[in-house]
Amino acid sequence: MDIEKILEKVGKILPPQPAVEFTVKNEKPGLFDCKVGGTPYFPKDMEYPRGTKNAFKDQPLILLAQLNFEQIPHIPDFPEKGILQLFIAGDDLYGMATECYGEALAAQDNFRVIYHENIITDESKLLSTDEIPVYNGDEKVYLPFSGEYKLVPAEPENQPASVHDFRFEDAFVKCYNEVEDEKIENLYDLDDEVYEALSNKAVFRTVMGGYPAFTQEDPRSKDSLGDCDVLLFELDSTFGNDENIDIMWGDSGTGTFFIPRENLKKLDFSRVVYNYDCY
Repeated sequence: MDIEKILEKVGKILPPQPAVEFTVKNEKPGLFDCKVGGTPYFPKDMEYPRGTKNAFKDQPLILLAQLNFEQIPHIPDFPEKGILQLFIAGDDLYGMATECYGEALAAQDNFRVIYHENIITDESKLLSTDEIPVYNGDEKVYLPFSGEYKLVPAEPENQPASVHDFRFEDAFVKCYNEVEDEKIENLYDLDDEVYEALSNKAVFRTVMGGYPAFTQEDPRSKDSLGDCDVLLFELDSTFGNDENIDIMWGDSGTGTFFIPRENLKKLDFSRVVYNYDCY
């Protein structure tokens, strides 16, 4: 069996997508920088994001990641300017919906996506570190990171689809059956070593664009959340990579955010799917 030939055909159904990978640096980021954690860029005249459920109801959310597009090489359909922020609650699911599937994952109850199209450079008009609201409830705060880290973008690269994307199986089965005499109905009909070889092509990383990687499975499907077809951002755990960087989604998992392409083009971040999973 010629897997590469089959994957080449798959690539015509699911074309490689441009992606910008980030290196997580143990460096204190500036107010305007791309980063994980730390003090968010936030205008004083804006309403600060707060949760709507459980112990984080009416409590301020916490900056997970900030992307300054003026510092990031441009890829199609993503903004060329402005700052995008991902805020989450510090509950035991890191702000993800307790239902863990379906439309609940797109309800920005205990997470929030905020886009600042025009960046204010006058810091007197921005909240200082001491002015950022903090959680003052009675529950313990859980976060997938400790500290703050700078995100350094690489040059864009095209990333092929992998078994982790919900669209991959149908595309692969179709292409496989066009090439091979012995037909299959799903990926589990493949020999174990072939399936393992496909799985090993999936790469876990901190990235904007491209295709996702999951420790469990894609929460999207043709029938639910399938319109959220663009990987807005994925933050990977850093276990074993650098003892000075502590980013850990449960047991070495990932946090992913998806958005419909048409919404992204319009800079409309009202519909975003947020999923966290781990081993």
